[in-house]
Amino acid sequence: MRTFGWLTIIIAGAVLLVLMNSFFVVRQDEQALMLQVGEPKQVFNAPGQDQAGLYFKIPMFQQIEKLDKKNIGLDIENIEVLASDQRRLTVDAFVRWRIKDPLKFYQRFRNETAAARQLQQITNSNIREALGDVPVPEIISGQRSQLMDRIRERVNAQLTEDGIDIVDVRIRQADLPTEVAEGVYSRMQSARLQEAQRIRAEGEEKARLIRAQASREKTVIEAQAREQAETIRGEGDAKSTEVYANAYNKDPEFFRFQRALIACDKAIQEGTQIIVAPKSLGICDEFIESARVNGGSR
Repeated sequence: MRTFGWLTIIIAGAVLLVLMNSFFVVRQDEQALMLQVGEPKQVFNAPGQDQAGLYFKIPMFQQIEKLDKKNIGLDIENIEVLASDQRRLTVDAFVRWRIKDPLKFYQRFRNETAAARQLQQITNSNIREALGDVPVPEIISGQRSQLMDRIRERVNAQLTEDGIDIVDVRIRQADLPTEVAEGVYSRMQSARLQEAQRIRAEGEEKARLIRAQASREKTVIEAQAREQAETIRGEGDAKSTEVYANAYNKDPEFFRFQRALIACDKAIQEGTQIIVAPKSLGICDEFIESARVNGGSR
């Protein structure tokens, strides 16, 4: 009786194990390939189909290989390229690809690792070939988009029978090799220094011309200003003489008296010692008298 109980448990466990290995789940973002004794028999949730869900298989007799349904990224670094102008570049690129035919893909590659190696070799070859036909400026900033489209079409054409679809190929970075870059940067620096010296020399020459022109204009302006000042001064003196003459004609006596006082004030400076007689205390009397004599009136 006890032996029968153990046998029942073993049989139930085996049945449970078989049932657990008889079903498999295919997610929305993956596709599955059913193999029967190693040979592909059926594809589940292939591109363009919506077959995600739970499926049945025969344990031990049928196996399931699951493949990615999403776009797969592949980074390719340090691709040595010789451009048409004989300049070398180190290019980093990336490829976006997907499995469009799981059956062909499995028959050709078996897994994504082998496919990635083959894809990298083909992409490297096509990048070198396409970029080798154009000069460096076109690679860096010119026809890059058209070049990438051309590379994608060539890679796609070589892998179309292998169940792979190339979604996009792009250059991520294109640099000169280190040993070449140093020489290029040195030449660029020398060229920039020469350009700076040329610009500086031209600036100094223009500065000298501007200073000379400014000096000439200054001399002309100063001469014109002096001439204008002399003219104004002459006109002022003439006006002053006319005013004095008119004032003198109106009251000659007062005018002579005023001139005598002015002459006396200018003749006697501060600190001048003057000795006069007791009867001659009017210091400016002589100036007044002299002015009367010179003016012809007493």
